[in-house]
Amino acid sequence: MRKIASVISGLILAVTFAPTSWGHAELKSSNPVEGSTLEVMPSTISVTFNENLLNLEGEQVNTIALLDGNSEDVSLSEITIDKATISAEVSVNSFVLPGEYRIIYRVVSADGHPIEGEVPFIYAPAEEASSSDEAQSVDESSPDAQVESQSDDGLNNEVISGVVALILLAGLLLWLRKRN
Repeated sequence: MRKIASVISGLILAVTFAPTSWGHAELKSSNPVEGSTLEVMPSTISVTFNENLLNLEGEQVNTIALLDGNSEDVSLSEITIDKATISAEVSVNSFVLPGEYRIIYRVVSADGHPIEGEVPFIYAPAEEASSSDEAQSVDESSPDAQVESQSDDGLNNEVISGVVALILLAGLLLWLRKRN
């Protein structure tokens, strides 16, 4: 009986602490930062995830777009994928008006799961911005423009799995102790 308990305990620990992918990729950071107000329209937009993106030569599995407040496409060029980041250059010929913008993305992580979402930001040139907006605006060239977004998911799957495994192990040991 002790051999069975040892095997079960070993399996629980192996499964709990094995270096596997427990969840899907999630947004780690973006440029511009979500919710930021910019005085200068960025020349490049990007979104970065906590896992590498699937990159199949000749097939477009990952997309990124920039939409203005009227949901009209802003012209992008040079879309690139580098490990966990998809980025695109905003075409210099694009005429952009002050207002709200959204980066729209649909990507597939290396584990095959699709992720889609959006990153809103505001473009308010200096002459258009009010004095209160100027105090909060972020210049695209500043290091603050690359600040990573905070994840408020709370406990991650590894911690939850570890707690569940410990509870199961404790229950198994109590059950074995009562039998003896």
